[in-house]
Amino acid sequence: MKNFYMKKVTLLSLGLLAIGAIAQTTVQHDHSHNQAVSHECENNVEMKKVFLQNPELEAQHIIDQANFENEYQQFLQDYDPYARSSYTVPVVVHVVHENGSENISDEQIYDAILRINEDFTMTNDDGSNTIPAFTSIIGNADVEFVLATRDPSGNCHKGITRTYVAGAGEHDVGDNGDVRTAVQSAHGNWPQNKYMNIFIVKKFTSTGGGITLGYTNTPGNWYNQSGMGGSIYMDNTAVGSIGTSTSSYRHVLSHEVGHWLNLSHTWGGSNSPGEAANCGDDDGVTDTPNCEGSFSCNTSSNTCGSLDNVQNVMDYAGCRTMFTQGQAARVQTALNSSTAGRNNLWTASNLAATGTDAPGDICEAEFSSNYKYICAGQSVDFYDESFHNVQTRSWIFTGGTPATSSDENPVITYNTPGVYPVSLTVSDGSNDVSSTENNFVIVLADPGKSLPYSEGFETISNIPDDENWMIVDQAGSDPWILTSTAGSQGSQKSAKLLNYNNSESSDDELISGTIDLSGVDPSDDMIFTFDYAYRKRTSSNDEWLKFYISKDCGETWVLRKNIHDDDLSSVTASSSYTPAGDDDWYTVDITNISSSYYEADFRFKFVFESDNGNNIYIDNINMYPSSMSDVVEKKEATTLNVYPNPVTDITNIQLSAVDGQDYNVSVLNGMGQQVASIYQGTLAKGLNNFEYNTSELAKGIYIVRIESEGNVQTVKLIKK
Repeated sequence: MKNFYMKKVTLLSLGLLAIGAIAQTTVQHDHSHNQAVSHECENNVEMKKVFLQNPELEAQHIIDQANFENEYQQFLQDYDPYARSSYTVPVVVHVVHENGSENISDEQIYDAILRINEDFTMTNDDGSNTIPAFTSIIGNADVEFVLATRDPSGNCHKGITRTYVAGAGEHDVGDNGDVRTAVQSAHGNWPQNKYMNIFIVKKFTSTGGGITLGYTNTPGNWYNQSGMGGSIYMDNTAVGSIGTSTSSYRHVLSHEVGHWLNLSHTWGGSNSPGEAANCGDDDGVTDTPNCEGSFSCNTSSNTCGSLDNVQNVMDYAGCRTMFTQGQAARVQTALNSSTAGRNNLWTASNLAATGTDAPGDICEAEFSSNYKYICAGQSVDFYDESFHNVQTRSWIFTGGTPATSSDENPVITYNTPGVYPVSLTVSDGSNDVSSTENNFVIVLADPGKSLPYSEGFETISNIPDDENWMIVDQAGSDPWILTSTAGSQGSQKSAKLLNYNNSESSDDELISGTIDLSGVDPSDDMIFTFDYAYRKRTSSNDEWLKFYISKDCGETWVLRKNIHDDDLSSVTASSSYTPAGDDDWYTVDITNISSSYYEADFRFKFVFESDNGNNIYIDNINMYPSSMSDVVEKKEATTLNVYPNPVTDITNIQLSAVDGQDYNVSVLNGMGQQVASIYQGTLAKGLNNFEYNTSELAKGIYIVRIESEGNVQTVKLIKK
């Protein structure tokens, strides 16, 4: 083992170490504490790109690291690992997401902060697994990381930002400018000499293969101390030990924080563990044994003439438990160094400015829930996310049982369909703040609408309406809406997604209310059809229309139909597309709704995946068991549309007829008296159009009436 108090360093080795110490951790999934976790690590791609274009910055970085080594040696002369100073570092976490699981919960972030605090204060419960050969040199860096309670302008803040960025949730390692820019545009600049910035993203694309879980820069004066270029970047699946992460990844963020505080890998500057050449390299720390670096948890490994410290947080083995005393001293040296402004982080003035010197002031009542849409009789879990220093809370749940609560995370049952608000008041004992969210809980009917089900959007006033139709607008831009400019089979209304020239790759969902299928005989086949109209913008567009069904009120979904690329449409339209007529519409049959989905709270949804293409429309949705086919045919015979309406002279009366049936089409005045007979007789199946000249009618309101086989339908006609 190397002597803790003696070190020989050359400027050349310092330069190599400085360049090699900035690294990313690449980990292949493993869920066993003692089983090896495979890593593949790349050198800091971002830094390499900058240095290639700006050699003078590389020279500056080498000087910075040489100066740091001198500071480290001086710090060691007076350092007592058992009589050390304590430090507090303000932290802000930036969650960059696409509205998926990468938009991790506050709880997962709190857990991640807990885990790095455990590692940097030697309180991690798996520290007891450290083998006896290294227990005497386990190091306590004595650093506490605290989420900021004030932003750079001094405003109360929870220390977490969330930013939707289409496509930027997944980016190449080192190419993080778009991520930083998006966060800075939405939330301002968080200087890295005042905050440790952690970016959480969907995932990285690694040039070296494997799965990159995180990367950062070591301290350097080659990047702006007042900017955010020296931040930590993490895959959401390696943050903390809960949520999208696992307990086997609890030390991964600590590994990156170690790099951020000028720790290298245990084998030195190489990014290729397991190579014999690493025995000639060094990590700049006196009590970590020379080693090749390990992918496995072989605690008997001896690769360079002494026992390897494979359980070190800065190694790659999956059984990490410790820092050494020399690493703890190096961390404290970094926090006392002016390089990258690390020595400003823990000053009394900065702790006060960032609100990390005491519990923050209560300033925001905030809450979330696990569901927005439920069925009658179901429950919702609510979570108090207010900040800071909440002592008491008072909830009001209109329409819920119980209707009030003082719990932090209450569970409320809703038995009656409707749209309900939620209110929360929190107090720190001296001050109260409140928040009310209207339309926060949508309770759908259970059982749902009866069969046969038909939706032509003619009687719908809006999308969404929180009863018949709900939406998910992933990009927060142009969602599904109700349009009166186009419809199938001569109708005037349909559901429209304004997707023309939308460069954002996002999923937009159109979700139905509940439909009661519980009374359908299991042997009866379910018939489901819908019409859509769509055009590409260019021939290269590959956009998807997906159809899902649910048998549990939308808690889980199963894919039943995919249509994309030329199967969706091979026709292009260079301008914003509107269907020109019935020939633009396609009919889709869904034939795989099995009897296991014949439930009282059945739902379906359309998901459109955009690719910078054009608009899509959906109309004429029908669902019924085959045993109802005759009833449905008669019902469909009364489909009636009148346009233009209001009218000054000529109006068109359109109806979709069933072959062989008789029809009586007439116009009535406000007293119910017939003023015109449009047609009496048998019509051919399909769309039939009648022109009606209203010039002899006085201005006012009239009724167009159609009667067939005992079914009657009317439409209001306005004469101007």
